[in-house]
Amino acid sequence: MVTHKYETQCKVDIKPSYEWSEQARESGVSHRELEVLALVVEGYKNKEIAQILKIEHQSVKNHLQHLFKKLDVKNSTQAYIIALNLNLIKLRGAIVGREDVSTTEITGEYFIELFRKIISGEYKVKEFSNEKKRRWLKVWLKEHGIEPYNWGDDK
Repeated sequence: MVTHKYETQCKVDIKPSYEWSEQARESGVSHRELEVLALVVEGYKNKEIAQILKIEHQSVKNHLQHLFKKLDVKNSTQAYIIALNLNLIKLRGAIVGREDVSTTEITGEYFIELFRKIISGEYKVKEFSNEKKRRWLKVWLKEHGIEPYNWGDDK
């Protein structure tokens, strides 16, 4: 586990293939590609991932590029969101430095609810502080088949 600046420890688990959505199984995503993505999400750099998995640095880059193409995304953040939505992975997090440390599983449903709050303006996030960026997020999510029943707006 990697401790990030917000004192949160994150661990990504790869779900067994029988829990994957049908779309995920059809995409041809490999277990190794998900291993690499999990380590990226946990905060490791490509060279560190290569050492952990005992593969070449270029192989890490190749696995990520293949995964991005299969999921039709441009970066690790988008890949992570889609992988959560397709039920390929799950994230467990714990807040460190508090007496009441609890481990929370963060699911695709959790992120969809978070995105709904960001898009509606109910939850303020610096990166999505204006309407244009919130609309872009909504469009990007819809393009990738992520659309909750209620975005919190009528637009």
